[in-house]
Amino acid sequence: MHGSVRDRLESLLSEGSSTIERREVEEHLSSCAECSSELTAMKTQSELLHSLRAPQEVEPAVGFYARVVQRIEERANTSIWSVFIDSPFGKRLAYASLAVALLLGTYVVTEESQDGHLGGRVVVSQNSSFTPVIGDQQEQRDAVLVNFASYQSGTGQ
Repeated sequence: MHGSVRDRLESLLSEGSSTIERREVEEHLSSCAECSSELTAMKTQSELLHSLRAPQEVEPAVGFYARVVQRIEERANTSIWSVFIDSPFGKRLAYASLAVALLLGTYVVTEESQDGHLGGRVVVSQNSSFTPVIGDQQEQRDAVLVNFASYQSGTGQ
């Protein structure tokens, strides 16, 4: 009978057994010291396990998240680029660089448009001394040199 009672002890502790089974087990426990000591040990073990269970809603201590963020920031790798990216100095340097690039670009555009290079107007010489660039490599070089030497600017020829 010990085996059948030991199988029912857990249901007795969880109060899942019927009243008839409960009476049979309680009668056996009153007469058997070995089974009753096992039931007492199971109750003690159950109480210990319940005491280890954490409360349902555990809140971290005040300032926990701030300390975590502070430690992450302390351990973050700092690089030379963080000085330029994260600081007011870096922002000023970026704005100054953009201003200088804008000024230089404006200067180049105005100077080139005054010279006529940027206007898009190409003057083709109507001079009869224009030598077409055809032939083998040596003839092409000679024709280019002749064209450079005979070029006259501003005459439209």
